[in-house]
Amino acid sequence: MVGTGSEDSTPPPPAPDAAPSMTPTEAMRAWQERSISATALMRVVVAYDRWELPITDRSWQAMRTNNAPPEPWLYRDGTRRPRLFLFSSRSAYRRYHDAARITKEQPFTSTSGVSIFTRDLTALESIHLDPMTPDALTLGKDLFPRLNVVADAVRVERALVQLRGGAMRVATQLSAVRNFSAYHVAFRDGAEGPRFAIAPDPRNRYLAAVFTLNDCYEAYAAEADAHHEGTPLRRTMMNGEQLFSELLDAGLDGIVFNCCGPMAPVAFAPAFARLVLESR
Repeated sequence: MVGTGSEDSTPPPPAPDAAPSMTPTEAMRAWQERSISATALMRVVVAYDRWELPITDRSWQAMRTNNAPPEPWLYRDGTRRPRLFLFSSRSAYRRYHDAARITKEQPFTSTSGVSIFTRDLTALESIHLDPMTPDALTLGKDLFPRLNVVADAVRVERALVQLRGGAMRVATQLSAVRNFSAYHVAFRDGAEGPRFAIAPDPRNRYLAAVFTLNDCYEAYAAEADAHHEGTPLRRTMMNGEQLFSELLDAGLDGIVFNCCGPMAPVAFAPAFARLVLESR
């Protein structure tokens, strides 16, 4: 197993009940009904690994002959502004195909949301999910920076789970954890200066609570404020280099990522901080 240091010293805290998984169609419908948050919607869209991406005929040939990366087919209306279409299934594309009265065959490739939404999207005018279906959703340019943030967080969350479970591609996962630029960290100020706020633990160990996205942090803050009197939490944003340098010298018993919120917690021994910092 990778990076936990001493497995016996930091068993993960009890995992909360996992939120029921949603398909993109279910999430888009829930968003239209205003029953989930924008962040919850984006999590589902980004985490989905089976998006059907229309690609150009040229790209299809290049992929078949020399394994070239896919070149998305972009829809351009009268303004000539490029728009990316994504389909959650071939049946969703078939509904679009019939509604738009398309006569030619369209090549596709299956791709993950993380691979799409960690890219620079600024050249696009919009992204259309399952267009011309009852659950169609348009993501405008104003949402692209937030989608990038959510996609980066999901990539790091997956890397943490893989490292905790004994990932084979250690360098790749450690690099993702180290290079993440937007950790949410909770501190409490005390007589001896600021200290990491702690994750819930029945043994009352000093387990630093670290979060990859605001939804997990806010769930923790709401619970912590309800059960803690005295110094309020102070949120600080840190990149990986800053965070793990601070964790290394904090005298911790362990580190817990996302101890609250929609994601299951992932715990490591203090030595994990050094492992991340020494990764290249």
